[in-house]
Amino acid sequence: MRDLGTLGGRESDGVDINVWGQVAGTADTADENARAFRWSPSEGMKDLGSVSGANNSRAIAINDLGQVIGDAFTAMGRHAFRWTASGGIQDLGTLGEYDTQPAGINNLGQVAGRSLLSNGNFHAFRWTSTGGLRDLGTLGGPSSVATAINDLGQVVGGAKLADGSTHAFRWTAAGGMQDLGALGGQYSNATGINVRGQVIGTYRLNDGGDRAFRWSASEGMRDLGAFYPHAINALGQVVGVGSGVPGPIRAIRWTASGGMQDLGTLGGRESYAYDINDLGQIVGMADTNVEFQPHAFRWTPSGGMTDLGTLEGMYDSTAGAINIRGQVTGVSSMADGERRHAFRWSP
Repeated sequence: MRDLGTLGGRESDGVDINVWGQVAGTADTADENARAFRWSPSEGMKDLGSVSGANNSRAIAINDLGQVIGDAFTAMGRHAFRWTASGGIQDLGTLGEYDTQPAGINNLGQVAGRSLLSNGNFHAFRWTSTGGLRDLGTLGGPSSVATAINDLGQVVGGAKLADGSTHAFRWTAAGGMQDLGALGGQYSNATGINVRGQVIGTYRLNDGGDRAFRWSASEGMRDLGAFYPHAINALGQVVGVGSGVPGPIRAIRWTASGGMQDLGTLGGRESYAYDINDLGQIVGMADTNVEFQPHAFRWTPSGGMTDLGTLEGMYDSTAGAINIRGQVTGVSSMADGERRHAFRWSP
């Protein structure tokens, strides 16, 4: 586990990692501003700056080209940006008002998110370098929100219907916004999509309980069980956090052949899974046998759950993202929460 440092202040967080081991995150500066950063082995931590009118910025994701997306708060609201090594930081604009929030970036540099219209409703958008912000519309109601985008440019999220219910959607350039249904209920929302166009999300039962789903063009919406899905890989494997079931919260892995699998803990009571790569390796956070001292973990199909430890002098840690090489990023912190540093862990 390698300490990525800060930008002169006290804290930093690693939120995403690409295939080259470059990490995106947010770090404090010496003048107590928060700035988006990109860390690489050759350059270390680079301050990505901010959009005009804002002192702060925050990174959300990084693609395999090293491009970073995030947002910044100005006096007029939130602005989404994309940063590239050649062009620096670029304000992505809005769909009519001041608030634009990015959710994901693909390896073509396309960005998905939501933007506030002049009528006060959010609409999902897809941004491209040639076309700018494109309003993706709704499912007949007033609003929509995009949560993820894949390398085919397909966008997923949730949108209002005319009757007031919310349904998960998948948007494609050829077909527009497609209602994915809600398995008979009034609510569903998509949270992720893989390169095969398989979609994950949650739907709500009529009695109020939330459950995970996976949607595909061939199968439609399929119930996965009572957990919240965080990520899906190219194999269609899903990871998340168990909810709505008796007992403690646990990291969950779902596969088409095996269904829901409890990934266990590091000796304590609870665990949380946040990301999975295309080799089926999973990262998250799990309780150890020391109370209130959770550690980051990496789980593999052959080796199970491995404790990644903490940074020197730190008390706990959590892992939020993993690349295809098994490299992990996250944050390690003191027990009192007064100091947090981003890390990169390599096998």
